[in-house]
Amino acid sequence: MVTVLGKVRIGKVKSVSNELVSKYGNVFTTDFGANKKFVYQYSDIRSKRLNNRVAGYVTRLLVSQKKREEALAAEEAEMASQEAAEKTVATEATAADVTQETPKEESAPQEGPEEDAAGAEPAADEETDSEDAPKEA
Repeated sequence: MVTVLGKVRIGKVKSVSNELVSKYGNVFTTDFGANKKFVYQYSDIRSKRLNNRVAGYVTRLLVSQKKREEALAAEEAEMASQEAAEKTVATEATAADVTQETPKEESAPQEGPEEDAAGAEPAADEETDSEDAPKEA
C-alpha cells in the first residue's frame, strides 16, 4: 500500500492563511494568481516566497472546501431523490390497495364442476366393483 503524504508547510504559512481566510474569505477564489494579489494586499508579508506559499495554501483550502460542499450537495440530492422514489412507491402501493379493496357487485353463486365433484356421492353405476365382493344378480 502506497502512502501519499501531504506537503509540509511551516506554521506561519498555515496561521496567516487561516487568519486571512477567516477575515476575508469571500475575497479569495480558487485562482492562485488572484490570491497572490489579495495576500499581498491584505497582509503585511513582503517576501515573495512566503507570499506565494500563503497564496498557494489559501487556494488549496478553498479548493478542498469547494469539493466538500459539492460532495455534500450531491449527497443531499441523492437522498432527496431516494425519498421521492420511496414516496412514489408508497403512493402507488396505496393506490393499488384502494383498487383491490373496492367491493365488486355480488352475483348469485354459480355451481361449477369443482363443487359437484367434491360434494356429490358417486352414482350407482359408478360404484367400484371389487373382486372380493359378491355380485348381486
